[in-house]
Amino acid sequence: MILGLLSDTHGHLHRTEAALCILKDAGSEHLIHCGDLGSEDILTLLFEQKEQGIPVTAVPGNVDEWDPDLILYAKKLGIPLPRLQRLELAGLNIAVHHGHDFHIMGNLLADPELQLLFTGHTHVAKDEQEGDIRIINPGAVYRANPPGVSVFNTETAELKFLPLNL
Repeated sequence: MILGLLSDTHGHLHRTEAALCILKDAGSEHLIHCGDLGSEDILTLLFEQKEQGIPVTAVPGNVDEWDPDLILYAKKLGIPLPRLQRLELAGLNIAVHHGHDFHIMGNLLADPELQLLFTGHTHVAKDEQEGDIRIINPGAVYRANPPGVSVFNTETAELKFLPLNL
């Protein structure tokens, strides 16, 4: 399964549209937004992907948590935004958290069952191992040099960072 990973869109509609095109062209079968969506417009774009049959998982970032209207809008669209998402895809135990809450991050990194942790927040793409947990930050759609997204192949464990050529 190809997971399309994006983060830190911060409400930038055109950049997010470009990011979603790149992820779709790369064969993404499930979209994961790692937080700091930034606006209802971004949620609408994700909802459109969901309506086209592509599952969407998202979490709020530190920017989103203070916007109750955004959280309610996400719920209305059927894209809930809990601070932490846990899922099993292709036999992998995965967590998604924006990465800004050190308490949640500490608990995740101590979880012996967790295999993959997708985060955002730093606006820096990274792929690192901490114990048995692979931590992946797909980069940021906004305020990154270069801006980008990532795709992760669950069968091969291959990660590709894909720049946004704006």
